[in-house]
Amino acid sequence: MHTFQVNQLHITCQVQTPIRLNEHKGSAIRGALFYALRGTAYPNAPWSGFCANKAAANCFECPVSGVCPVMRLVSTLDEAGVHGHQAPRPYIINPPLEPQTAYAAGERLCFDLLLAGDAADLFPYVVLALDRLGHEGLGARVADGAGPPRRGAAQIIRIDAVHPLTGETAAVLRPNDRMVNVPTLPVTHADVLAAADRLPQAGDLTLHFITPMRLVDQKQLVNVPYFRPLFHRLIERIKSLVENFGGGPVPYEIRELRDLADGVALVENHTSWLDLRGYSTRLERQQVIGGLVGRATYRATDWTPFRPWLVWGTILHAGKNAVKGDGWFGIEAGEVRVGLPGYRG
Repeated sequence: MHTFQVNQLHITCQVQTPIRLNEHKGSAIRGALFYALRGTAYPNAPWSGFCANKAAANCFECPVSGVCPVMRLVSTLDEAGVHGHQAPRPYIINPPLEPQTAYAAGERLCFDLLLAGDAADLFPYVVLALDRLGHEGLGARVADGAGPPRRGAAQIIRIDAVHPLTGETAAVLRPNDRMVNVPTLPVTHADVLAAADRLPQAGDLTLHFITPMRLVDQKQLVNVPYFRPLFHRLIERIKSLVENFGGGPVPYEIRELRDLADGVALVENHTSWLDLRGYSTRLERQQVIGGLVGRATYRATDWTPFRPWLVWGTILHAGKNAVKGDGWFGIEAGEVRVGLPGYRG
């Protein structure tokens, strides 16, 4: 756990030809990144991606999956997993938060890409895949009168490493510079513990659900943000990411933490259900992806066992579709803000 790190990259694109995204913008960005990494299955395609065996039905049946960057990033496997072979993907997209979904040529389109644990070693593949957004396109196909409908193109003009807990930034790629620097601002467990110490030991704490928080508890969708199911899903996700991507075993008893969460009361609920339309690359169809947005205030007599997990959660998200940007939340406690856009330090 103490060796686990997360690198956050702020990606700035300049739109080359009009881009139209669905409401669930993280879904479109994730799909574009998937195809840029994997490539298409069509012969003589201009970009073949990094998948060396597109004939395989899935990564689990591929004999080279153990050394494949595509598998490691976007189709992760955990052969010993108690919840099946699928492990959480070691990357997360923080989608653009502005309401617009149509971007004209010349406009900026910005989003964050986070790489968890040793997935940061695959950063060169990610940069090459991001560069393909200018060629393979992004979002829905748009007719421009000059040929068949096509996806809009975007050029990466800068990449910055960002530390979400301190606000520090460092250049990774700058305009007109083809030299890419290795990210140097990882979030460490020590950073998380320092941020956790700023949160109260007892009393009220508010979680702001920035993107839809979709939780399933006992096979039922959760439509009231009670703390136990939220915290249960959160610690399961963090534990799996840490143990699958280079953080070693998590030295905490998950069941005990989950039981302690029963003592945290929901005292104010200002959430509502939001459905967003997106596209599933895996299912190859439109989806309606819903979850809770807004804020909820909780009260505990001792926040100490929960604070580091909650701080990690502001970075790693919780619940379903986290890789597409869902389950992004921030913490507010008095004058302390952690993980809320616009607040740092």
